[in-house]
Amino acid sequence: MPIILRQTLSETYLERIKATPARVGFRYKPTYPEAGPVGVWKDVTYRQFDEQCRLVSFGLMGLGVLPKDRVAILANTRFEWALSDIAILGAGAITVPIYASNTPEDCAFILNHCEAKIAIVENEKQLEKLAENRSKLPHLQRIVVIEPLSPSATAAQPEVLSYLDLKNLGRKEEALSPERFENNLLGAVPEDLLTICYTSGTTGIPKGVMLSHSNMVSVLEDAVKELQSFIVPDQEIFVSFLPFSHVIGKLESMAAYTFGYQECYAESLDKLMENISEIRPTLLFAVPRIFEKAYTRVNSLIESGPATRKALFQWALTAGRTYFQALWDGRTPSLLEKLEYQAAKRLVFSKVAQRFGGRLRFAICGGAPLPQQIGEFFQIIGVDIIEGYGLTETCAPCTMNPPSDLRFGSVGRPLPEVQLKIAEDGEILIKSKKVFQGYYKMPEETKQAIQDGWLQTGDIGRIDDEGYLYITDRKKDLIITSGGKNIAPQKIENLAKSRKFINQFFVYGDRRNYLTALVTLDREPTEKYAQEQQILFSEYRELVKHPKIIALVQRLIEEVNSHLASFETIKKFRILPSDFSVDSGEMTPSLKLKRNVIQHNFQADLDSMYTT
Repeated sequence: MPIILRQTLSETYLERIKATPARVGFRYKPTYPEAGPVGVWKDVTYRQFDEQCRLVSFGLMGLGVLPKDRVAILANTRFEWALSDIAILGAGAITVPIYASNTPEDCAFILNHCEAKIAIVENEKQLEKLAENRSKLPHLQRIVVIEPLSPSATAAQPEVLSYLDLKNLGRKEEALSPERFENNLLGAVPEDLLTICYTSGTTGIPKGVMLSHSNMVSVLEDAVKELQSFIVPDQEIFVSFLPFSHVIGKLESMAAYTFGYQECYAESLDKLMENISEIRPTLLFAVPRIFEKAYTRVNSLIESGPATRKALFQWALTAGRTYFQALWDGRTPSLLEKLEYQAAKRLVFSKVAQRFGGRLRFAICGGAPLPQQIGEFFQIIGVDIIEGYGLTETCAPCTMNPPSDLRFGSVGRPLPEVQLKIAEDGEILIKSKKVFQGYYKMPEETKQAIQDGWLQTGDIGRIDDEGYLYITDRKKDLIITSGGKNIAPQKIENLAKSRKFINQFFVYGDRRNYLTALVTLDREPTEKYAQEQQILFSEYRELVKHPKIIALVQRLIEEVNSHLASFETIKKFRILPSDFSVDSGEMTPSLKLKRNVIQHNFQADLDSMYTT
């Protein structure tokens, strides 16, 4: 099966449909009867996808969508998201993704800022977000709802129509001028906008990042160069769960038309591991949090098992680390090291790999730093995590670890087309065809972001002698203590999160004389520990205040502190009864901490750690 890449994503899509029409390109579990048996995996060939795509696209044209118009998608990652995305391109319009977790206020801001004519929303829950501010959305003409609506919802909002109604409209519109869909796709040029991605950001209002076909094609060209010898297009299977509203998810969805892999849509994050066991993927796009949780879960299961199982696992890990340490040091493992590692794989690691379906060869990971020990752990059990680095403003990755020469702790080397340098203050600067066209309607912010042709990333990093990039922190997140010390909180937070029991870790101390932390715990092993210690409690929030739990966390933080300089150590902490979350606004949809929001929400707790 050929790898396909043309000057635009539109033409690439058409070529994929022509090249492999009968290949099953998509699998998903319908959530409503009109789409097929609910909860049963449904196969969709590229030809069938195209047939549905044309109907949705012509339906949009029937609603008055014209070339260069903006059409928003407010939905979780699902089959209809990908379908709608290409349908929007087929109408000559521009996709504006909106995170399903966004607040009604954020949704209204984005829809107004981009002047979206149509919004495609997932269900009545998302429809209600728009209804809250409907009178403040003058540009929005119609709303299309993917899942079936109740009669009351339809009657109350006449400008709302269902996805099925949109397709029926598309059938009538296609009969009038059937060539419009393909002509619009072929009429796109590389400089045309592909999407406006609004960055969730850790501070400030959302900014619309303008990404062109040329930006995305540049990423895919380099991906082909780096990965074509490692990917077998007609055999690869992905499980998609990252938000397609995020640039990494957007890349994943578009890369399907280049590589021709099979894309399977997870039902939800809660069912991700269940879906993975059903699909048995070969490759995966992911964020570090997925592997951090899996790592914690595996270690928890081993710790809670019989002593013989724990001993066997520790032997296998030692054998694996000895084998790979030789490779990491650039030498060939001895025959004994090879034999021991093969035995460890057969007896232990194959069972761990089954949690990921048993066929997963490697995962492409980005969005946040991956702790080094977790990358090493997964390579030992047989899953290579290929970490890369990029921003929404670079259309996803601009560096990547070569699959044949991974350096854990780094985010790899610049992709072939990318120029990268470090400024005097440590900031990473990028020059590339991947760099965005600018922030939509924000010329001043664009000028600040791109200076003398170089993108100012806002990230602090270093490049080693072999060209590998290491991210040390966000420029604006650096903590400057009252003693004048510059401290990277992410370094400390990643070190802490690798400890059993610790789930999330927030470091604070800007303009203070020492560092403090807010901690959330992994609930299941914490409650198990409480049972073992015979700690009585009625509610979890009581448990995290118990002296024995506080002492446990104190010991863990002391372990962390032993790896830090004295001015980096955590002096005091507070354990929170619940996690930071996207819903609470304390995390971005890509699971990064919103430091300013957390500080605002917990200012009293933070201040209490600085009273004498």
